[in-house]
Amino acid sequence: MKNLLRFWQKPLWLLAFLLLVNASLYAQVTKISDKVIGGNLSEDGKLILATSDGGYILGGNSESNTSGDKSEDSRGSNDYWVVKYNASGVKQWDKRFGGPDYDNLTALIATPDGGYLLGGASSSTKGGDKSENNHTTGETPDQDYWVVKISSDGTKQWDKTLGSTQEDYLTSLIALPENQGYLLVGNSYSNAGGDKSDNSKGDSDYWVVKIGPDGRKSWDKTIGGGSSDYPAAILPTTDGNYLLAGYSASNAGGDKSDNSKGQYDFWIVKIKPDGTKLWDRTIGSPDSDYLSSAAVTADCFLLSGSSYGGSGHDKSEAGLGRSDFWVVKINSDGQKIWDRTLGANKDEVGTDAVALADGGYLIGGFTDSNTSAFKSENNRGDIDYWVIKLAADGNYVWDKNIGSSRNDILNGLAQTASGDLLLLGDSYAEASGDKTQNPIGPDGDSDFWLVVLKETECITPTLSSKANPAQSVLQNTPGVTLIIEGCVSGQIKWTGPAGTSGTGPTIPVNTAAIGSMNYSATCTRGSCSATLSSTVEVAAPSAKGAFDGYVYGADCGTFRGWAWDGTKPNTPVTVEILDGPHVLATLSANAFRPDLQTAGKGNGQHAFSFAIPDEIRDSEPHILSARIRNSSFILKGSPKALVCSFEQDPENKPPVAPTPTVLIAPVAAQVGVPFSGTLVAFTDPEGGELAHWIDPLPDGLQFYPDTRVLSGTPVAAGTFLVTYSAYDNIGNSNSVSFQITVSPASTTNVTGSFEGYLDKLDCGGIRGWVWDRNKPNTPLTVEFYLDGSGTVLGSAIANIYRPDLKDANKGNGAHAYNFTPPGSVTNGTLIKARVLGSTFELKGGAKAYQCAPARLSAETGSGLQATVLGNPVSDRIEVEIRGAEGLPLRLQLTDVNGRLINQRQIEMAKPLEQATFSISQQAAGLLLLRVMSNQQSVLLKIVKQ
Repeated sequence: MKNLLRFWQKPLWLLAFLLLVNASLYAQVTKISDKVIGGNLSEDGKLILATSDGGYILGGNSESNTSGDKSEDSRGSNDYWVVKYNASGVKQWDKRFGGPDYDNLTALIATPDGGYLLGGASSSTKGGDKSENNHTTGETPDQDYWVVKISSDGTKQWDKTLGSTQEDYLTSLIALPENQGYLLVGNSYSNAGGDKSDNSKGDSDYWVVKIGPDGRKSWDKTIGGGSSDYPAAILPTTDGNYLLAGYSASNAGGDKSDNSKGQYDFWIVKIKPDGTKLWDRTIGSPDSDYLSSAAVTADCFLLSGSSYGGSGHDKSEAGLGRSDFWVVKINSDGQKIWDRTLGANKDEVGTDAVALADGGYLIGGFTDSNTSAFKSENNRGDIDYWVIKLAADGNYVWDKNIGSSRNDILNGLAQTASGDLLLLGDSYAEASGDKTQNPIGPDGDSDFWLVVLKETECITPTLSSKANPAQSVLQNTPGVTLIIEGCVSGQIKWTGPAGTSGTGPTIPVNTAAIGSMNYSATCTRGSCSATLSSTVEVAAPSAKGAFDGYVYGADCGTFRGWAWDGTKPNTPVTVEILDGPHVLATLSANAFRPDLQTAGKGNGQHAFSFAIPDEIRDSEPHILSARIRNSSFILKGSPKALVCSFEQDPENKPPVAPTPTVLIAPVAAQVGVPFSGTLVAFTDPEGGELAHWIDPLPDGLQFYPDTRVLSGTPVAAGTFLVTYSAYDNIGNSNSVSFQITVSPASTTNVTGSFEGYLDKLDCGGIRGWVWDRNKPNTPLTVEFYLDGSGTVLGSAIANIYRPDLKDANKGNGAHAYNFTPPGSVTNGTLIKARVLGSTFELKGGAKAYQCAPARLSAETGSGLQATVLGNPVSDRIEVEIRGAEGLPLRLQLTDVNGRLINQRQIEMAKPLEQATFSISQQAAGLLLLRVMSNQQSVLLKIVKQ
């Protein structure tokens, strides 16, 4: 991904500054070494464990034969691979373990006898190092738990396969005291059968298995709700019990006590040593939260993962980008002590967290963001390692970005006995950035990449500032910023005019007033700090007139509008096209439009159309606006946000944007009220499939590309400019922008001449229509609430076209709505509807919701259906397929350019067919999964984070 902050790297005006110093000693972090470890094909570094001899052991997967650092040939297509190093960083040995097919290492622990236990998921039959067949067979058998016990020198002692009738995916292990054996945990889609004693309680459950010191199964427990539950870790508690930590989409039911708070939540379950559940807790935001790791602290537990949501429920801080690290500290009863949202302006995916010897915590994952409030360094390449140290109370201490010129995925963290911090992941880049060695295998094949960091004495930072843009700043110039540099591994807090303040190295400058804008920024790195003062001068415009103008259209083809000066009605004005604060082009608004002449705009020769240039076709966001040259007048309708790219194939035209606007109505929502609306689709000139996306979104809202539904519960009021994009299957794209207006929780009174009905409430949703006679073509937003209590269920835009409404002279006929109620709504619930912000209640209410199970089954069971579990995804895709029972099934996964990533062939599909694709080596972006059976086909658009 290219640098979003590219225009800050042009020659800039260096402002004078005053540097104040307050020095003391405290820890900061420095990279001391890195190492590439691999063979002639692909290796994925997943796990790292500090060992009792002062060294460490690395674990992951390998496809290579003997070569490079690998001393043994591969057993199958993918094997477990472990590499042991001593305290000096010298390799002692490496071992591979595998069957004849695919084996994926996911867990590694030290055992009481000085050896190690490896655990993961295997689709291999008996053969190689695997002594037992899987419990499912066939051309593509489902995965089972596979554990391998090795000695201190890596010699295999025994292995054990544990599974049932479908997919069983091990994620974590723990050794029991007094040599009682081990507890294994993972997720299972299986009913009773094989080693599994109980039926599934939902789509996927936590599955806990107790094995003895020799690998023999003692007992197993299935723990879950009614939907999808995915464990990530198992931890010991101080009272001799155990804590299971993962994430869940389930509402209350089965073993789950509480309803889901968002699409996915952290879910923790405390169990006795015999697997009996003691209690469970659901911890989440209004959106999606994915737990990836958990750690035992000195007094409690630390939960860590990724969040795609804003503040709300258990999440106390707003989102910082599309996804952020989310860290939650809980006490021994599972109650939240504090939480922290850590991120930057794009995507941060948390993968691991460890408790440190000094009582702090190291949080790690990967990022594609540049500097921001918590991130002190720009990315080196597309995706980099990113680690943050927190103090025991959750406060920021330092952060470090580590990367090369391409994709580097951090998976595991550890601290050695000497205090060094170890970061392990995978990388396929050549030597560049922080990476000092080239790949061992061919281009495109990854290796383990180990990075060693050390905390050192604090050095007081030296700060400087740059103003953006370099030229003089006119009043009302948009997007002007100050960039504070030199605060590497530290955090910046700033203050400005009129009591403004914020965090991060980018300071937005308010240019509405003429004069000197004074700012002060303080960089804190541990206990060291430095303060910088900077001034930006905002100049008065030289051009005067009775200006008017409007930007009425913008896409990746042209930027369109009109402008004129009422004091010179027949003289064209000169317009500047701005990209942020920078002048992109200058042109004369002299094209004739008859509607301008009719409206009294002189001779009507005041329109312009600007062709989007190649320099901003870089697949990055650009904020375009227009102003009359040398004036402070910014044309109405500005700004417009675009993401444009070069056409991949000149013969294949890019998608065509909806006209005249993105939505039939502007998006209007309210803080704390669930919202849902469907966007109008782009069209493909060649008639092909398109993938849609929105970025950025206000906190609390999510976009579902398959259905183009924008939904969620907003958490902050304001007007938000977003980019709506579409991509075809060869990578051509187009985009437009629109505003999302979120009103405060306290409503204002909306008035009009309303008419509308609450028609049907069943499995198809809550449906009806409403319109305003005073504004016959403007859709309204409908709010749904419970009769009696008044509890709000959500809202939806009434913008669906119905010909009967058009025939009945209800404006343009686009006034119908369809709202899917939350899962808490049960049969017989009485529901009413009203125009959002008004007292007008739709006729037909209160009406009882009815969705009989038989009818629901009939509606959802017809035809080929495919569902991705958890979209966006990180390292694997899990898909469920229904409606193809007894038929051949083919799955084909490609990128947007049509490059085949993986494919599956199933000769005879089960009623519920489940498939998993590993995409840990795939770059972030849009993927396409096509599911085909006989004459039916389903295309799923998947976002890889």
